[in-house]
Amino acid sequence: MELSGKVVAQKIQEDLIAKVENLKSRGITPSLAVLLVGNDPASLVYVKAKETMAEKLGVDFRLYHFSGKCRAAQVLELIDELNNDPKVHGIIVQLPLPVGFDTEKIIKAIDPSKDVDGLSGEMSAPTAEAILALLEHYRINLEGDIVIVGRGRLVGQPLEKILKKRGLAPKVLDSTSANLEEETLKADILVSATGVPGLIKADMISKKTIVIDAGTAESKGEVKGDVVKEVYQKVKAYSPVPGGVGPLTVVMLMNNLVEAAKEGENG
Repeated sequence: MELSGKVVAQKIQEDLIAKVENLKSRGITPSLAVLLVGNDPASLVYVKAKETMAEKLGVDFRLYHFSGKCRAAQVLELIDELNNDPKVHGIIVQLPLPVGFDTEKIIKAIDPSKDVDGLSGEMSAPTAEAILALLEHYRINLEGDIVIVGRGRLVGQPLEKILKKRGLAPKVLDSTSANLEEETLKADILVSATGVPGLIKADMISKKTIVIDAGTAESKGEVKGDVVKEVYQKVKAYSPVPGGVGPLTVVMLMNNLVEAAKEGENG
């Protein structure tokens, strides 16, 4: 069974349109600033998806595209300006940053109340919430062995944290774990978010498994997931790339933006 994120995203999108219209009626237009450094192909795709969704929702979208040769100080200076701009409600630094940038320092420079990617922990992480929304929509119980492949700050870490808060005990691995295949074969629910195209192959998965592919990377001119398509024919259910977690992640991010705009009004 295919777990399409588009259907779920559409329902949330309709709700967000109503919320944005309500805010606008009170003189508030949610505004998202996206900082992109360089021209990573996958990053360009993600930024375009956010811009398209912003247009659908009637949200203000500001893209600041830096050369890959820019100085970190330029990025930090702009973040400071945006932090102090009351008309900007959300700030995103598109990851990954080029080699040589101190990612931690740049992320920490963002005002937590405007960190709609949830990296500071004040807001929920959009991709983790997207995964949970997808499973909930298809009435998939979070029972049995849950395996997360990938320890990244955008998916693996926040998803593990949320699941543990729910009293669950996910097993977290990465693409280089020696026991990777052994653990993926045991999984009832497998979430892969490494950005390594084709990492999860059909012989690494059992027929009982529900596979959530949350890993994307550019390969030979197209965006691919962690999971090879042969897996789709074998498992109990799967989320495809594209069309699975991706569309939901964007609307969850926009939900954070709308909430930030509401908080800004109340503040």
